[in-house]
Amino acid sequence: MIWLFGLALLMLAASAWYLARLPARAAAPVGRERHFQLLALRERLLAQLNELDQDTGDRSLDAAVAADERRRLEAELAHVLHELDAATDAAPKGREGPARRNRLWPPAVLTVVLALLAGGLYTFNSQAPLTYLAPPDEETLMAREGREMVRGLEKRLSREPNDSAGWALLGRSYAVLGRLEEAKSAYARAYQLAPDDRVLLADYAWFLYNQDPTNTEGLVSELYGRLYRLEPRNPHALWFLGLAAYQKGDYRKAIGYWERMLKLVPPQGNTAKELRAAIAKARAMAAGGGTPGR
Repeated sequence: MIWLFGLALLMLAASAWYLARLPARAAAPVGRERHFQLLALRERLLAQLNELDQDTGDRSLDAAVAADERRRLEAELAHVLHELDAATDAAPKGREGPARRNRLWPPAVLTVVLALLAGGLYTFNSQAPLTYLAPPDEETLMAREGREMVRGLEKRLSREPNDSAGWALLGRSYAVLGRLEEAKSAYARAYQLAPDDRVLLADYAWFLYNQDPTNTEGLVSELYGRLYRLEPRNPHALWFLGLAAYQKGDYRKAIGYWERMLKLVPPQGNTAKELRAAIAKARAMAAGGGTPGR
């Protein structure tokens, strides 16, 4: 089962440049937007891990489902931290000096630790060549384990069709395997069963947004709007609603959402820095009467 998350890392590494980017028509620089979105994803994953701990503690979630979900979240978090570390290394360092470089090692260490915990990628000799771990011309063990896990979950859901947490996990698993239409159907089923589940709303909305980052209307807007109504201080809902307002040219509304989000994040962190940059851009657009780039 643990190999599914190794597969997640490999697949996400190949597709993260598209799935994590903000809409191309936004006016802010692409590199900054991508970094900002990775930071937002990191905060979402940390929040989900915290909520999973609470659900596990009060036994409101099946233990097997909770264990699978923890491994998935930790593996995805490890990947996001690696992406952030790589992006920071690639950024110009002329004006930022050693202080910023000294902040790079904690994410790097955490990335390695989480990868070990989540994927079991070092079960084999750490010096083994990549071609041994994942032969390019044959079905790999991690792919087989992933499909077996999904088949087992499908069978369980055929017996327990009203398990919203199971459907949500199946949707995430399908997404990792690239079975996007099936993922969409599984998420829709989970949403039908638990429309007020805030973790599900955030996950489902994020999945839909990643399928078409240029679209901030329709179902994805409905989901984030519902999440916002259930939890007005949810940073992911505030980020998306601000983005949607920005794309529509309603800069003052975007500023309002993002300023509220700014109060919820560590003031000296990278997320706050990127938010302040986005707010400054929106203010400049509002003052100049500009429209988002297309």
